[in-house]
Amino acid sequence: KTAMVVTPDRALARRVSVRLKAWALEVPDLSGRPLAATEIGVFLDLVIATAAERFRPVALLMLLKHPLCRAGLEATTLADGTRVLELAIFRAPYLGGSLADIAAALERAATGTLPGAHRGRAVRRIGADAWQAARQLLERLNQILRPLEALFAAPGCAAVPTLVAAHVHAAQALAGGIGDDGNDALWQGDGGEEFARLFAGLLDPNMAYAPALAATDYPEFYRGLLSDQTIAPSGPRHPRLAILGPLEARLQQPDIVILGSLNEGSWPQAADPGPWFNRAMRQTLGLPAPEARIGEAAHDFASLLGAEQVFLTRAGKIDGAPTVPSRWLIRLQVLSKGAGISATAKQPWLAWAEQKNRSSTPARPVSAPEPRPAPRLRPRQLSVTDIEKWLANPYAIFAARILGLERLPDLMRTPDAALRGQIVHEALSRFARRFPDRLPDDCAQHLKAAAEAALVDLTGSPRVAAFWAPRLERFAAWFAETEPARRRAVIKSYAELDGALVLAAPGGPFTLKARADRIDVGAGVLIITDYKTSASLETLVRNAKAGRAPQLALEAAIAVAGGFAGIPGRPVAALRYISAAGGKPPGLEAELEGDPAEVAQLAAKAEAGLARLIAQFDGADTPYRAVRRPRFRYDYDEFAHLARVAEWAIEGDEEAA
Repeated sequence: KTAMVVTPDRALARRVSVRLKAWALEVPDLSGRPLAATEIGVFLDLVIATAAERFRPVALLMLLKHPLCRAGLEATTLADGTRVLELAIFRAPYLGGSLADIAAALERAATGTLPGAHRGRAVRRIGADAWQAARQLLERLNQILRPLEALFAAPGCAAVPTLVAAHVHAAQALAGGIGDDGNDALWQGDGGEEFARLFAGLLDPNMAYAPALAATDYPEFYRGLLSDQTIAPSGPRHPRLAILGPLEARLQQPDIVILGSLNEGSWPQAADPGPWFNRAMRQTLGLPAPEARIGEAAHDFASLLGAEQVFLTRAGKIDGAPTVPSRWLIRLQVLSKGAGISATAKQPWLAWAEQKNRSSTPARPVSAPEPRPAPRLRPRQLSVTDIEKWLANPYAIFAARILGLERLPDLMRTPDAALRGQIVHEALSRFARRFPDRLPDDCAQHLKAAAEAALVDLTGSPRVAAFWAPRLERFAAWFAETEPARRRAVIKSYAELDGALVLAAPGGPFTLKARADRIDVGAGVLIITDYKTSASLETLVRNAKAGRAPQLALEAAIAVAGGFAGIPGRPVAALRYISAAGGKPPGLEAELEGDPAEVAQLAAKAEAGLARLIAQFDGADTPYRAVRRPRFRYDYDEFAHLARVAEWAIEGDEEAA
């Protein structure tokens, strides 16, 4: 028997065609596919979108990774250059809007000064050849796309042939290989002939009389020309199966007809008089009424009902919203009811689909992963910030330190709280390094100047700097008022100081590392300060005292043992947090412990707890479990998807710590 699917919904037709490939059935949509959806169409659209979006990361990377893009470079040079741009520039907070901005960001990334740059393993492994490939790629893009960039940057309008010529020349140059102008690659694929005719018409001298366009309007003008253009499917057709539109289905006589998308608004489509003429104007001009198309659709529908077997189908929901049946379905139901004919539809295909998707094995609860790596693979060095992560979720340490995984930052990262915290730390560090012994008279102005310099260096954007500057200015004023009291008994203040402590463990020596935000040296004692940007310190202090956030206590243990370079071991008199939120209030200060004996007790407790933790995980049978423990935060768990947390974690279920 022969069968065909008939639907005016081309998206549905394409979905059916794709699903049939699961059974090795090649049944293309004979109504054609959109010309803009061909490989050449997508490439040409990306060329113009990249210029229109001012070379934003997503559009530019899509263009560079398109199969037709060669840019006159070796394949390895193009691939390496694209990878460097993505990893080193576009996965950092990037706010540029031109090719020159990308080139400047590339040089800053190569020297390690790109604002908020992602300096993970992938970036650190970039070799000199790859950096050079990125420079070659940018140089080539500058040669190809500069005319198009100039058109979009220029005020006023340009003639249509001028815009089209810049579009075509850029596309041909990007599609060309070494010593190739790109004509063969660009115009010989599916849809190439149709695009060649389209652009030839637009470049016709007569188009010079067409109204001039602003370059920013050209993308929509170009896409509008393609909106109703289709290309006939190529290749062999199935001898007994077909997917058609109502027009193509006329005069066909298959054994089985499946009518799809019988929803009101889809089949028939709503009567639309269009944006130019109302009904009275259409009647005066002798144009057909909008309802005429509904009549044509009804004729096609009635003709298709003459097949030997007809299936009438529709979508119960579209994008989650319930749909209305086609008026023809409703009329058929009313007529069949009046004639005493049962209109109950049997839908065996739903049962088939459910059976196909039903697993043969019964569902069973999934437990959290419990990897047990060999002892020789377990880390022998961690930072104090890693210890808190180790306590909260050992699986994160397994993924990061044993498997060596890291999450790449998102493309087009916006300046976030992490970058603001980095700016605050950098500003306070610069201030402390400049005034380690005594405070200046205009303390607020000097800190404000350091913050402004850090903003410029770490954001690379005057807009972001202007947005965050008021917060930092308010904090600088608060800091100038409160800092003299903190410096009263301080001999010298150190910033961003590295330290380490080696602990004995069953698996061998274990090194604890730290970078202290600030250490003040007094008369025989030390004071350790940690800078934060949160608006409240209560939870942080509570967790630190309970041992859930042992960073400051472990830094105190390192300081007592003389583990910080240049600072002899001596008692720690106080541990404090300073919040640089810059809101209301602009700053906060909270002491974790302010008595040397209490600090020593807290440090010893933290060190002993760490020793027990190391000894526990030195055992080969101890797993690095994925857990969700009470009073710990998991908002920034980068490995939750690898641990498949959603499959075993229950909302509100707390595991005992």
